[in-house]
Amino acid sequence: MSTSKIIRRITTGAAALGLAAGLAATTAGAASASTTQARYQPPRLATGSVAVSGEGYPVQYEQFLALQGFGHNHGYVRYTNFGYAEPGSGVYAPAAGPDTLVFTLGSSYTHTLNGASLREVALSNNRLAFWGTGEYTGTPAQTWKIAGQVNGNHVSATIAYDAPSTYKLVMTGTIASDGSAQGTASSPGQALTWTMPKGSFLSVLSYTARIQSDQIGGRNATFTFTIPNSAASSGIAGVQVTDKVHDGGFGPRHDTFAQDGTVEQIVGGPGITVR
Repeated sequence: MSTSKIIRRITTGAAALGLAAGLAATTAGAASASTTQARYQPPRLATGSVAVSGEGYPVQYEQFLALQGFGHNHGYVRYTNFGYAEPGSGVYAPAAGPDTLVFTLGSSYTHTLNGASLREVALSNNRLAFWGTGEYTGTPAQTWKIAGQVNGNHVSATIAYDAPSTYKLVMTGTIASDGSAQGTASSPGQALTWTMPKGSFLSVLSYTARIQSDQIGGRNATFTFTIPNSAASSGIAGVQVTDKVHDGGFGPRHDTFAQDGTVEQIVGGPGITVR
């Protein structure tokens, strides 16, 4: 083999080895860089929609969306306490009573809704289910049961008279800002109107607040918000609140909800999800 061919082979082989070495060094450098870079952390969020009972208020509802890793947007809280008065909120609950309920069909028929028997369950931030008893004050007195819902300032209910009567009334109507209410009612072959006086329904605490800070990890979330000025008449505007929630798995049975360190019982709603 000629000297020129030997030199050419050595040069070509050296170039190939150099290229391979360069590629290996580049790959190693990239791998090293990837191991030193911070891992991407996807945004975290916690959502909840729960009816809770605690601190002497058995009918409360909170809906929240807490966001972590979404810049300045940390989410919101919507809270309603159906047992705490707040004029002008636009959300109502039946007052403790007893309350007068008058049906009119030519003549007036005065009924009394008992306050002590009233039971309430929050279904959302502006919707409440209620059950109770009452009586028609005619002669003889006739007792009855009522089941209904308040949705914002709208009310609907069914009254069923106790034995021996089988009389039923289905009623719908609206609630005024002073807590009075009026509407229409029907039974087979009859169309009636009805009224309830001022104060029969209570305007309750209901607000939406922006979450100011949050921390989400595993199945737990903690977030803080300030009660807005819309609750000024209740005297609690500007109060800072911290919620701590836990996602216990499918459904609300194993979820937990605490507000300012006090654990409150979850009594309804879809529950809490942290992901």
